[in-house]
Amino acid sequence: MMNNKDFNHKIFERNKKIEEYNKQAKKDFEKYGGIDLLTKYIMSETLSPIEDYGNVVNIIRSNYHKLISGKLLIIGAYSATNWLSSQNELLAILELMYDHMPNTEKAIIHYLKADNIYVKNGLKENSKYLSELHKSISFTDVPFVNNHRRIAEISSGSEAKKHYNTALLNIQKVYSEDEISELASLEALLNPQSFINEFILGTHISSVIYEEIKNKLQT
Repeated sequence: MMNNKDFNHKIFERNKKIEEYNKQAKKDFEKYGGIDLLTKYIMSETLSPIEDYGNVVNIIRSNYHKLISGKLLIIGAYSATNWLSSQNELLAILELMYDHMPNTEKAIIHYLKADNIYVKNGLKENSKYLSELHKSISFTDVPFVNNHRRIAEISSGSEAKKHYNTALLNIQKVYSEDEISELASLEALLNPQSFINEFILGTHISSVIYEEIKNKLQT
C-alpha cells in the first residue's frame, strides 16, 4: 500500500500526462481529422484535471453530422444535461435516431430523458420522470444499474427492494479501493464505453457504491 506522498506524486504525474496527451490529441485531430482521433480528443477532455464538459459538448456539436458515433452522442447528451444549462440538442438528435438504435442505446436514451427531466425540474414532473425510467428498464436484455437505482430511490417497501436487487444483479464490475488507488490506465479512460459503463449504465462501480446499494437492499 503506497503512502500519501507516493500517491500524490503518482496523481501529479498522471495529471501531467493527461494534460500533455490532451494538447497533442487536439493538435492531431485538427491536423489529420478522423473518428479515432476525434474520440481520443473528446474523451481526454472528460478526464481529471481537465474535465471540460462544455468543450466536450461543443466538439461533438461541431462534428456530429459527419464523424460522431452513437456512443459519443450519448456522452455529449449526458454532459449537456449535467454540466450545461442550455437546451440539450444532442439528446434531441439521439431521439431522432431512436428507431434505428439497438436496445442498449434505446434504454440509455430513455434514461437520459429522465435524467434531463430530473436535473431541470427535480421531482416536479415525477410522472414523466418515472415514465422514462420505466421505459428504460423495459429492455430486460440490457444490463443497467442506474435506472433501477433511480426508481428504487423514489419507491418504498418491496418495490424499492425489487429494483435495488435488480441493480445488484446487473453490476458487472466492482472496483476495489486498491484498483482505484492504482489509477486506471489512460487507454481505458479514453474508451467511450468505459465512461458509459461507469457514469450512465452504472454497471462498473466502486466498492463504496456497491456497498451502498447492498445496504439499501437490507434496510
